[in-house]
Amino acid sequence: MPSPTRRRLAAAAVGVLLVTGCTSGASDAEVTRDRPRSTSVSTSSSGPARSGSTTTAGGSTTSAPEQPDIGPARPEEHASLGDWSPCRGAFECATLTVPRDWGDTAGATIELAVIRQATDGEPIGSLILNPGGPGASGLEFLDGFASGALPDGLDERFDLVSWDPRGTGESERVDCTTDDEWLEADLDPTPEDQADIDAIRVRAQESVTACEREEGDLLSLVGTRATARDLDALRGVLGDADLSYVGYSYGTTIGLEYLRLYPDRVRAMVLDGVSVPGVDPVTDTFLQGQGFERTLDAYLANCPERPSCTLGEEPKAALLDLVAELETRSIPASYSLEVPGAVQRDGALGVGELYIAIAASLYSEQSWPVLDRGLDEATGEQRRGITLLALRDDYLGRQPDGSWLDDADSRSTIRCADQAERAEQPEGDLALAEEWAADLPFWGAWFASGTPGCWGAPEALEPLAPLADGDISGAPPVVVIGTTNDPATPYSQATDARRIIEGSVLVTYEGEEHTAYRSISDCVDDAVTAYLVEATPPVDGLRCTD
Repeated sequence: MPSPTRRRLAAAAVGVLLVTGCTSGASDAEVTRDRPRSTSVSTSSSGPARSGSTTTAGGSTTSAPEQPDIGPARPEEHASLGDWSPCRGAFECATLTVPRDWGDTAGATIELAVIRQATDGEPIGSLILNPGGPGASGLEFLDGFASGALPDGLDERFDLVSWDPRGTGESERVDCTTDDEWLEADLDPTPEDQADIDAIRVRAQESVTACEREEGDLLSLVGTRATARDLDALRGVLGDADLSYVGYSYGTTIGLEYLRLYPDRVRAMVLDGVSVPGVDPVTDTFLQGQGFERTLDAYLANCPERPSCTLGEEPKAALLDLVAELETRSIPASYSLEVPGAVQRDGALGVGELYIAIAASLYSEQSWPVLDRGLDEATGEQRRGITLLALRDDYLGRQPDGSWLDDADSRSTIRCADQAERAEQPEGDLALAEEWAADLPFWGAWFASGTPGCWGAPEALEPLAPLADGDISGAPPVVVIGTTNDPATPYSQATDARRIIEGSVLVTYEGEEHTAYRSISDCVDDAVTAYLVEATPPVDGLRCTD
């Protein structure tokens, strides 16, 4: 799932920037979590690689070899970094050139966009950051991360560096969906009849065909293990003997794979909002559904304390009533943003758009008042979906000028490059929907749709293997951050990572946020920044509440 700065801040800003536009009608829609348009994409953090052929509870089959070890021992020997030049105001940008296929270092290359904010102080070296996703742009992330006041000592001692991983942003971004297609109404993501299933299958086939035509072999070459090699190449060409790294959400998966490959090349590593690689995709998706249901319940329980919440005495029932209404009809939702060059968005709110809008708002309590406004509009007398559609669009990458970032295409492709399992049908195993809805009344059926995902995707060349306790050793102490009620990456994965990485320490933030380092908690910021600068970890088990 995306994390943390752009999605958090942009969602919080929607309520300020919106103005009403004209209205128009639209039909129902399909989008499942962070995997829009096609149920052929992954719904999980990553899937396990096993020997032999197996069938999972999600209606998928896989025949995956043991995890291969493709690539050179020293990636920086096959990489080069171009000259730095000014970009994005106070930043500098350069191009990292690496093998397109790490299994063929003499073959074609791929160019990756890199950004840095050089320190005016005495640098320890580079601190490389990844925002997660997968699919999120590191260039865009660093622009937001470095704005405002940073934790004391961070930018004085490090050049802050990020990059657009292969297949994302300005690094040959996977782009299978046109801007016009992003404007299409979402299908119903929780199919109730054959017509719903047929609609999902048609759109899934269209998406698979378009991706194969537009991207070819790139679909198989954007997996996390290739990105971990890119990261080591970047470390080397920056001149750092050892890596200093902060990874958020999916960025922790990159970090864990780096530790698996190069544990002796780490100086300091922070994994915030852990997504452990190799987890069974069905199990992982259900755990994420539990996290979102728990956070939604916290949002609804807090309704009486927020004057902006107008869902009444039984807010969850009111929300489920809205879902039922939007299953049968859409409501007007056209809008325009009050920013220069903004283009009118003519659309409507259906049930698919509603799910995405709510999911986008649960990453941070800062977004709860914006969601209140959207639900008030949708359930009020005028029945408008303006704010909710804007939240959905922002989450999926719509820009004020009407273009789309398409990081959702990148996200789904990277997931499937990491995951061995493939759904037998685009809609996945529909039996899961009824089963999960019993435990998760709001999110169960939605998370079950399409699971385990990746229908029609090419075979994963390097599927991510599971990690057991103690599997990663030989690295200096790694700091793992877990938030107790993180909706997107359950706290249990942070405790799992603590056991997987020998000598690691766990920092716990008590809250509802997705990721915690940088501007959420002074307690977390102080402890983690001191570790990054001094390479001395905080006490294992530190708990932060502020």
